[in-house]
Amino acid sequence: MKTVSNPSALLSRLTLLMLAACISLWGRVVTDDFNRSVEVPETVRAIYSTHPPLTMSLLAFDPRLVAALNFPFTDAQKPYAGAAAQRPVVGGFFGQGQTPNMELLLQVKPDVILMWGDMTGADRILAKLEKLGIPVLMVRNNTLSDLIGQFRLFGALSGDTTRAQTLIRYTKESLGLLEQYRTQLSAAKKVRYYFAEGLDGLSTECPGSFHIRPFDFAGAQNALVCTMSSNFGMEKVSMESIMRADPDVIVAMEPQFVAHAQTDPLWRSLRAVKTGRLLLVPAHPYNYITRPPSFMRLMGIRWLMQQFYPGLLKEDEQARFEAIFFPHYKETDHAY
Repeated sequence: MKTVSNPSALLSRLTLLMLAACISLWGRVVTDDFNRSVEVPETVRAIYSTHPPLTMSLLAFDPRLVAALNFPFTDAQKPYAGAAAQRPVVGGFFGQGQTPNMELLLQVKPDVILMWGDMTGADRILAKLEKLGIPVLMVRNNTLSDLIGQFRLFGALSGDTTRAQTLIRYTKESLGLLEQYRTQLSAAKKVRYYFAEGLDGLSTECPGSFHIRPFDFAGAQNALVCTMSSNFGMEKVSMESIMRADPDVIVAMEPQFVAHAQTDPLWRSLRAVKTGRLLLVPAHPYNYITRPPSFMRLMGIRWLMQQFYPGLLKEDEQARFEAIFFPHYKETDHAY
């Protein structure tokens, strides 16, 4: 009969085996973007994101996974949001002191919470969320390439790695357009733009702001020299500074501003308005550039390139984008 020479070692091994069995039965361990090992349920069907960009990424992946919203969708957006349009609005941490409704979040009972891990105050936010007893994964969202990691994570959580690879391929292709058209762009004059935000057009994003990442991938240069004061953006600038910059193109967020600029003598004196290059950012179903800065920015890159360098992209970019990111949307019945 074989004897056990080290009973404590055997006990340790048995304990580890039992823990492993419990994890495989009740959950699994996922490593997030900040190297935190987090145990999550084996099957993840409901995810809440604390910040709109992450909620939108999840919406693009599969709207059925969205457990709660940061803000309500408009009637025009709801058909594209599918099942997510019916989810409760919990709110989130997205600047200016806004916080989610924790009581409602507990009622929603998501399997996993995603939070923007490299935002200011992330440690404080994480401490609040961990008190809920729900697994929290910290996700990077500072650059457009972070979408790749997000889609990969959603694939790992949901088990739908095929969907993840489809979105990752499109993301990589979009971020590689500058290299793909390097020869054509090197022969063209680099476009200088001004990004006009607010009803008066006198708010903007300074170089380095994540709100204007699509411009960086579209081969354009910010005509305005300014400094970021916060991640929120919407930096106030003077009309005099815009007139000194005299951009080739003005890209505007608000239709009211576009209408005003076409009649105001000061705005009409700028080359962009004179030459008909005052552009309104498309916002159907969601904004192509920012607010929120979402997966729609991948379409924003292509739209900007089409506007800045006409004739460069030949394909029907919008139809292809919608086929990939809204595969279940049916224009006839407006439902997923």
